[in-house]
Amino acid sequence: MYATGTSASVETTGLAAQALLKWGNASGTARKAMTYIAAKKDASGVWSTTQATIMALRALLLASEKGAADVRGTLEVLLNGKTAEKLVLTPENNDLLHQFVFREVEEKGGNTVEIRFAGTGGLAYQVVGQYFLPWDKKPENEALSIDVVYDRTHLVQDDMATATATIKNNLPNAANMVMVDLGIPPGFDLLSEDLQAYREKSAGQKNGRLEKFSLTATQAILYFDSFAPGDTVTLKFRLRAKYPIRARTFRSRVYEYYDPEVSSVARPVQLEVR
Repeated sequence: MYATGTSASVETTGLAAQALLKWGNASGTARKAMTYIAAKKDASGVWSTTQATIMALRALLLASEKGAADVRGTLEVLLNGKTAEKLVLTPENNDLLHQFVFREVEEKGGNTVEIRFAGTGGLAYQVVGQYFLPWDKKPENEALSIDVVYDRTHLVQDDMATATATIKNNLPNAANMVMVDLGIPPGFDLLSEDLQAYREKSAGQKNGRLEKFSLTATQAILYFDSFAPGDTVTLKFRLRAKYPIRARTFRSRVYEYYDPEVSSVARPVQLEVR
């Protein structure tokens, strides 16, 4: 209903690819569609939204059923011109995921990964890199913005800290299906009754209404209905220090569920418990 951007493109491409694969008379176009789908998968192995992921996986499974059974041969992976891995693909292992991790990469400059295959059938593959960047100043004109501050950063065991999350829609139009991930610091428990109290308080609001929330070990996931243009939501929640620790909070993030590229991240804060 609200899908836009990359998630909408992946959902549409996945549906079209399934039709092309079942038809069987446009293998070239179907292959291009599968290449696009594979390129849009994120580091977590999904495609932004539930519906986009479902359509992408259905297309990939269908392509696998029609092509993977015939894959036989030898795969060679080269890193910067040197053989790094070799794999013989047979009917016993051609339907499995094979993963290679390369740690001996050049820290400065580029690295070249080359894949060679001698045999029959077609392979799907993905090359993923992970890196870290220093935190920059937040852009001035973010579509959505989030800021999380703590009333105290030095505590003793069993102390309470109160965090204030401020989320704003800076778009000229409504932001629909807004998701907020509130990072829970390591060694802390988030008091869910604070989120429940806000959910009940916002139940009658037309915008900024908290529909539901769920908790994991590292974050609270909040589901908002929509934010009107210029809407700001301020949410306070308490955290209890369980044991002595010095750690940074996990990131807090706001984004549109159907267009995750419209997002903002709050910088982590260091907390110390004695």
